[in-house]
Amino acid sequence: MEKEIDNRTFDLQKTDNTASIKPPKMHFDGFDYLRVFFMMMVLLGHSGFFYEMALTREKSVGMGHNLWDYLYFEMQSSAVPSFILLSMVLFAIKKPNWASNWDRVKKLGYLYAFWVGAWIIATEVRPEFTFLGLIVFFLRGGGWLFYTFATLILLTPLCWIAYILPKRAQWCGLFLATCAVIGTYLWTYQGYRWIKSPYYWLPSCFVMMPFIAVILTPHIFRLKDASAKRYFWIFIMLSIGGLAALIEWYYSVPSELVDPSKRNWVPKHARLSVQFFAIAMLIASLGIQKPVNGIIRFFARNSLGVYCLHPFMLSAILLPVKTILQPWVFGFATPIGCIVVAIVCSFLAEFLRLAFKQRLV
Repeated sequence: MEKEIDNRTFDLQKTDNTASIKPPKMHFDGFDYLRVFFMMMVLLGHSGFFYEMALTREKSVGMGHNLWDYLYFEMQSSAVPSFILLSMVLFAIKKPNWASNWDRVKKLGYLYAFWVGAWIIATEVRPEFTFLGLIVFFLRGGGWLFYTFATLILLTPLCWIAYILPKRAQWCGLFLATCAVIGTYLWTYQGYRWIKSPYYWLPSCFVMMPFIAVILTPHIFRLKDASAKRYFWIFIMLSIGGLAALIEWYYSVPSELVDPSKRNWVPKHARLSVQFFAIAMLIASLGIQKPVNGIIRFFARNSLGVYCLHPFMLSAILLPVKTILQPWVFGFATPIGCIVVAIVCSFLAEFLRLAFKQRLV
């Protein structure tokens, strides 16, 4: 008698005598390349590389946004949505239940407590002791980078709920989540709120990703193997993202209201364009069949560690590297410095992984 298995993830493969389940390979090499690519995008963004290049380009083309601004606000700004989508996909593909959901939330809680605690000690940042102030402090992860952990803590149960919903309800959830992203964008746009205070950390910016993940995972192995279908959906996602980007930039804030020292032309994450570009890049990564080499595997394994450690180390490493290299490799000193940061943080992450029982990097 044939065994039954949820066809959301695995296909039933029959033999002559009995039915057997042969799970597909659960490791996607393309995801490792994606992790390393966006790890470098995060480092380059926080190092000021795109800002420096935009200012250099501005001397040639004049005031206003230019190519480097577009690269920053579209490609680099897709990094965090891509990490969150990747996290949701890897969670949903394992057919989550209440126990696995709770276990994941606890692990994220360890990450949040450790790294936000370290950030509070290092920077002496303090919350505003009001109800709203404490909520904002929690969601912002102490004020900067660790908002991603707060977001994942909130989105993981949503992903589990989305997974157990019927298919039609999942699509309804995606529609409502898309409306939430659009609503967040419109809210930040009113009174040009985002140029007065950053809202990149709002969880509503990423609320589409759990629903995208549970809708995508039943087809993920077919997309991996069928190049025509994969190219079709990459084209669709890029087209939607590109159309959204055209609209967002067309209605962007007037240049005279933007502080040139910040170049905050459009909201960072509260935009549909970066959501759909993130989806396109994740689907595209499924087509990478080439096995990762040892270097890519090393950096992919430590991408979380680099993300967590670089706020503490970026300036201390980048400044001397740029001072030494700037006269010799003008324009490349910052990228080389970011590579050095990635190497140092990765080796430190390896040490911390051995030193602590809980995985904190």
